[in-house]
Amino acid sequence: MASAKTKMFELTVRIDADTGADNQVVDLTDYIDIAEGEAFELHEWAVMLDPNSANQTNGFPTADSTCRFQICDSNVTSFVSLNQRTSLGYARISYQVANLTTDVNLSISSNNEYIENLVVSKSLWIRNESSAGTLTHTLTLRGRIVKPSAKDYMALILTQTGQVAAA
Repeated sequence: MASAKTKMFELTVRIDADTGADNQVVDLTDYIDIAEGEAFELHEWAVMLDPNSANQTNGFPTADSTCRFQICDSNVTSFVSLNQRTSLGYARISYQVANLTTDVNLSISSNNEYIENLVVSKSLWIRNESSAGTLTHTLTLRGRIVKPSAKDYMALILTQTGQVAAA
């Protein structure tokens, strides 16, 4: 089991989701030391429409839209299935202007019951897309810095190669 190096903390990231699906990188070098074998352990996350988003009025988008976000530990070129190890979380937010409703579907991937969502690289990628214009969102990532054990690394390797990790 990974040993905690810090208490829980939050990272906030501002994302301009537009109609061209792309990735935004979050640099973790200020938080983790790869050479020391540290990792970021993601526990939960949230997505909110930013109050300063250009295409909104009174805190709501000006047109019906759906935005998608996916947190990955590698630089993916498209949205990936939630059962792939690189996927750490997925969110879909639908805005319906006529009745001022929002439908939120947010999940954190749980690909392996033996390990948390560990980011062992110096970057985290957030894939994003909007169906209608650019909408600015703020993502809050809650986690901590940990030092994974040899068993944690072995479980990561096995899940990345498609094998099932044994207890």
